[in-house]
Amino acid sequence: MNPLSKDSDNKKNIIAKYNSTSSFYDDRYRNIQNSKFKLLLRDFKFDNKIILDAGCGTGLLFEFFLRSNQQIHNRKQRYIGLDISWKMLKQFLYKINKVKTIKYVNLILGDIENLPFREEKIHQIFAVTSLQNLYDIEKGLRELFRIGQQGASLNLSILRKNLNLDKIYSYLKTEIVDLNLIRLEKVEDVIIQGNLFKKK
Repeated sequence: MNPLSKDSDNKKNIIAKYNSTSSFYDDRYRNIQNSKFKLLLRDFKFDNKIILDAGCGTGLLFEFFLRSNQQIHNRKQRYIGLDISWKMLKQFLYKINKVKTIKYVNLILGDIENLPFREEKIHQIFAVTSLQNLYDIEKGLRELFRIGQQGASLNLSILRKNLNLDKIYSYLKTEIVDLNLIRLEKVEDVIIQGNLFKKK
């Protein structure tokens, strides 16, 4: 079996998994995800910029934004939620439609390893517990770096289980300044933050 078919099979399995769990995902994972959001958003600034939530799922991060800053919907920022599961996006859309004042959210069915954006368009990037689902994490990171502007803030969390952190860290050091890794026993992910540095 060649790598392309392995990659394709992996994506099909991920889509099937998240499509089948979309209706109860929030009940099962909201508290776990909120603990990661608190760590990622400790020093986060709500600027008038473009935010990408890569692997957005049902929109739990967006809900957390709304709860943590009630003025967020008065700002000029754009929020893009991208996910590979259409059923997860359907749950996210249902939430958006309940908040009539929100007009700046776009949902895209897509794949982190093949992002449908032009270079250097995104200011703030989140990928919370989604990168470990990729067939090639480094390829996904390259795509995130490609679409990020110089100095874009990266806010990532990756499940520690089966993660070759030394390899990922070595790669990240070449692309990110102010790189910060947080490993806490109570959180199942490694939290990674920094700013994108593009070599001229």
